Amino acid sequence: MQVPIGEKKISGWPISGDDPRPVKNLDGKPSRRVRDEESRAYFKDIQGYWRRTDTNIDVDFDNLCAATHGHIRRSIISDIEFEIFHEKIPDWVHMAGIEPESRVTKTQFEKLIAGSTSDIILHKFLYLQDVQGLLTNIQRTSAQISQVVGEFYGILNDCSPYLYSRDEKVGLRSTVGAETSLLHAHLETIFVRMRSLLDYAVKVWLEAERREVDYSKIVKLKGKSKQYGDKGSLAMNERAGTLFVKDELIWTICSIRDRIVHDGHLDISARLYEIFKRHRLVERFVLIPDMAEGRFEVFKNRSNFYGRDRKINYDLPIIYDDFFRRMLNTIGALHDLYASKRLS
Repeated sequence: MQVPIGEKKISGWPISGDDPRPVKNLDGKPSRRVRDEESRAYFKDIQGYWRRTDTNIDVDFDNLCAATHGHIRRSIISDIEFEIFHEKIPDWVHMAGIEPESRVTKTQFEKLIAGSTSDIILHKFLYLQDVQGLLTNIQRTSAQISQVVGEFYGILNDCSPYLYSRDEKVGLRSTVGAETSLLHAHLETIFVRMRSLLDYAVKVWLEAERREVDYSKIVKLKGKSKQYGDKGSLAMNERAGTLFVKDELIWTICSIRDRIVHDGHLDISARLYEIFKRHRLVERFVLIPDMAEGRFEVFKNRSNFYGRDRKINYDLPIIYDDFFRRMLNTIGALHDLYASKRLS
């Protein structure tokens, strides 16, 4: 029986009553309630979104991005220009080459652009859409990461990788199967997408730091082909507390992403480990290879050492929180810069 909206809540969020153990904990053992006020755990709200028991940092970040969009607009198009021309701008300016709802082809788009050679206002709206598109991609990618992290813990807590007999539920066991492969796939997606956010942070900041923009012609994004390795050209480079300081956190994300992309996997076995005591499950965990200062430990052809017993399911929320705090600082500074450039 489903609990009515608003009747059952976790950390202030209404949830469905369909799941008898809705709280998905880091140790892989779900529970009916949050274990304590400080514990990190995951749950689904009534709409099916994954939430954290101890933070709303993803919501804070989305709200910051929404406010930043407004400042970007007011730095490119004044309030008067927006009021006069916004309703007159055709839909293709906002959607063509961006959204699947637009059926404009590349050839058609080129013809439409060719007919607006000296239209400064149109060029402003085109550029605005492209700059805001960078921030929108950051928002969407961030939201994807938050949900994939939740899915990771959902599988970790609720999967049944192997049907043990009672006598088999002893000591340390490891399993490989469809659910463990999906578990690892989610883990890999998280790091690949976080690395993408580093690229987008550089792209959006390159636009923010532009001194002058010529709207007599179509404006090409300065960061179109730039990546995180180009951050050295930013005035923001190495700003403390932002994503532009390449320390152990950033090295860790980059190293894991590169391992996944170039080797095709983080852990070729894609195993899930379970510990049983008195024939009862007491812990589940996922191991990743040993790392030191954000880099994998390698010797000759061997690069998967597991002597440190690094259980990524305990480290992942820490990595996530550190990364998103720096995302908040990075976009917060972007917000302030665009606010200072507001047109009169």
